[in-house]
This record gives sequence, structure tokens and C-alpha cells, in this order.
Amino acid sequence: MALRVIHCGSGNVGRAALRGIINHADLELVGQYVWSPEKLDMDCGEIAGMEPIGVRATNDWDALLDLQADCLVFFGRSIGRAEECIADCVRFLERGTNVVNFSAFELAHPELGPPELRDPVVTACAKGRSSFFFSGIDPGWATTDMAIATLAAVDRVDCVRVLELGYWGKYSSEYSCREYFGFGKPPGHMPLLMTGGFLRRSWEPTLRHIADVLGKDIDGWEEMYEVDCLDHDTETGFGVVEAGTAAAIHFELRAMHKGKAIVICEHVDQVSRQAGLQWKQPFGPYDCVHRIEIEGEPALTVEIGCPPGFGAAVRCAMPVVNAVPGVCIAKPGILGPLDIPRYWSRNVAH
Repeated sequence: MALRVIHCGSGNVGRAALRGIINHADLELVGQYVWSPEKLDMDCGEIAGMEPIGVRATNDWDALLDLQADCLVFFGRSIGRAEECIADCVRFLERGTNVVNFSAFELAHPELGPPELRDPVVTACAKGRSSFFFSGIDPGWATTDMAIATLAAVDRVDCVRVLELGYWGKYSSEYSCREYFGFGKPPGHMPLLMTGGFLRRSWEPTLRHIADVLGKDIDGWEEMYEVDCLDHDTETGFGVVEAGTAAAIHFELRAMHKGKAIVICEHVDQVSRQAGLQWKQPFGPYDCVHRIEIEGEPALTVEIGCPPGFGAAVRCAMPVVNAVPGVCIAKPGILGPLDIPRYWSRNVAH
């Protein structure tokens, strides 16, 4: 019997998740939450760009709660709205509906979440005998599961490095790009990424998971951030990045053990393809790739990417959707990637 699923999400990634649920052999879409008045009461198949399926979108959380679904697939959050969106998930957990969540990266490691976010989820899971699981792409599947899988082919491990190498020139979120990451800011400026604790909150869970697998304690942290500028203005999806301001950023979060980095998160992100070329670049002709580099014996590099367009949204969404069956049979509580069975797509085209 298919698992009964409610979806909450918007934008390309939310639409990719909706399509993934409809296509999934083990899932049945029974409800859809939308914010946009234009989508209210639309058939969910049409929202996903598919044939009608007979399920209509709503903005009534209570009606969705009453469905008593097996799982809520939650893509509903932007930066700065963590507590509000966790509260939406808690209502379902209390009623016994499991939750897979794309954006609650603070809860990616079961033991690390800030109390104001973690405690309500723990209490709700205990009350409803339900489970909460975070995944996504980065932080998420590409920086945890893929790294852990790559370690199966290694003898000696000196360091594990997880990377995003991305072109952000089409991104439209001005606040996130400028204030959190520092694009368009002068050299020497430290963005919220580096001053507001966002870097540690976002990627520490990933690095902790890998250190757990390696059986090593983390006894210190190091951070670095640098930018590259151009001598001309650059048009981006969030406005003009002026000459002499950051058109590419390079940052690292390093987990230390006995004075050496054992796990590193590294990003090289650009809003101009001409900036930051002195740093690592994708192997393939892609806008954004995720790479695992294992320093050791043997030294290994694994990279995933996809052509620009809707495929990038699918790659972000499907680690969440495909995890649903495993989460629904797992133990109650906040789950990490080692707490659920391995998962994959079974949507074969023929």
C-alpha cells in the first residue's frame, strides 16, 4: 500500500518535489499546501506541469492535518523563518505524521540543533511516535550521504573535503546573496555567513556526521572567507554587482582533530563566470556541482552535476522525496542519515 503524503512547497524545487511524489511508486499525494492565491484550489497535477490527478491545493493547515497522512514533505522555508516553519511541522508530528524537511539544516544532526528549534520537535515526535528527517543537497545528501558512500572505497583517510562549486548569477534572492554571502560587498566586508554564526549552523551537522563515521572527535574549528572582484559591473538575478565588489566568494569551514583538519566544507560561488577562476572549478560544463575529495590512500574525487534548468531543482528535491519510505519505518525522533535505510529512485522510464 502506498504511503499517503502531503506536500508543502513552492518555486522550482517545490515543483520538482511535487512531480517526484506523483511519480513515486510507493507514495500517494493526498494533500498540497500553497501560499499563492493563484494556485489555490488548482489540481496538483497541473501545478506540477502534469495531467490532473484529482487532488486540489489548499491553504488550510487544519484540513491537511485531518488527513492523518503518513508523511509531510516540507519545502516551506526561507532564511530567517526557522521557528515559524518548525512550528508548522510540529503540528503534524504531534498528530503522528512523519516529516521530511528540505530546509531545517539546523536539525540535520540529531544532537546538535539549537534548543529553541530542537526541543519542540523532540517533544512532538515523542507525543506522536513520529520521525523528523532533514535532507536536501548542500547541506544535505551531497555533503553527507555521498561523502560517506565514497569512504567505502578508501583505506587510509587523511581528510574529507565536501565542496560546492556554483554559478549564482541567476539567483534572485537579493538579501541572501548580498547580506548572508557578501556578493556586491567591498573586499574586507564580513557578511552574515561569517559574523552571524550561519556558517557553523549550516554545515557543522554535515561535518559532524562524517567525523562520526570516521570515529573521530572534533576538538576545534577554523573558518576562512575571501572574495574576488572584477573591474566592471555585473548584471545578476538580484541586481547589479558593481565593479570592485565581490563577484566570487571562497569560504571554508574546517573541523579539526589534534591540530589537523579532518573534514572540510569548501565553497567557490560566483555571480560572474569571469570571477574566482584562480579557485577550483567544475570538471563538467555545469552551473553548479558538488564534489567529494578524499585525501588519503587512495586519493579519490567524486563530482555530480547536471545541465542548467529544471534538472538542478530535481537534484535538490529528490533526496527528500526518496527518503520518505525509509523515514516512515524508522524509529521516532529526529533522524540523521545513518538512522534510515539507504534509499533511491524506482521511477524507471520503461
